[in-house]
Amino acid sequence: MLKDILKKGALGALCFLAGVGLASLERTHAQDYAGLEASPALWTVEADGATVHLFGTFHLLPDALDWRSDVVDAAFAESGTVWFEADVLSPEAQAQMQALVPQLGLNQPGVTLSSLLGADTYAALEAMTAELGIPAGNLEPVQPWLAGVTLGALQLQSLGFNPASGVEAVLTARANGEGKAIDYLETAEGQLRMLSGLSMDTQIEWLRVSLEDMSDLESEMDRMVRAWATGDADTLDTMVNGSIRDASAELYDALMVNRNRDWVPQIEAMIASGGTHFVAVGAGHLPGEEGVVALLRAEGYTVTRR
Repeated sequence: MLKDILKKGALGALCFLAGVGLASLERTHAQDYAGLEASPALWTVEADGATVHLFGTFHLLPDALDWRSDVVDAAFAESGTVWFEADVLSPEAQAQMQALVPQLGLNQPGVTLSSLLGADTYAALEAMTAELGIPAGNLEPVQPWLAGVTLGALQLQSLGFNPASGVEAVLTARANGEGKAIDYLETAEGQLRMLSGLSMDTQIEWLRVSLEDMSDLESEMDRMVRAWATGDADTLDTMVNGSIRDASAELYDALMVNRNRDWVPQIEAMIASGGTHFVAVGAGHLPGEEGVVALLRAEGYTVTRR
């Protein structure tokens, strides 16, 4: 059972890296999105004869949500190279993550999850595992960060969120079908090491807040998905980045700010290389004062909302 949980935990970790709080994702009803007329935000940088399209993603989505728009389709069609955060879909990447998650997510011998958490937080964890139908004791060997992303992944799957319907899976299939080049801004190993490198205090607080939010954020997640799907970048920024900032400054810097800053030079290299590129990263990374769009503008680039 632990092996199965750890495999799903790898998926959950990458889901969180979309810039969407795990706790926020878990209470959405997949059927609510049938018929939603979607127009997700797309930004474009044009400089030195090159074009870079910037598109925010959700890694897992309900099957009923058709998020594609004519604007996004046209930008994708004209792009020669498609960039994602990391390769998490190939069999090789899945095997690597399944090997790394136990290495990076288990406690030292003699240390248990319950010994790290306060009584109230562990009671909340027991309640959530009972709701999901797994014994809380199965999570005793894991660190708090992995416990949180594992519970998030399990609840997502139970509510109908499907990685096959996520933006990355859909665009990867289309890119392969159209013979486009695919590249990555990060590695899956780097993402997992970032999560496991969080201080223990931050891991515990993140898990505590996530467990609190898991029980009552159905309406908040509905707003978040609809904000993304309809291109309401300001609401998405407030809900995604604001919630992470409120949880922990260390968490916000690790998950969002540092990675946004790391990506800007890579986007500049795309511009220098010429051609047309389509960059698809977690939806929370693009808007906001410390988002990729603002950082590019601060470097002097004109970034246009499409």
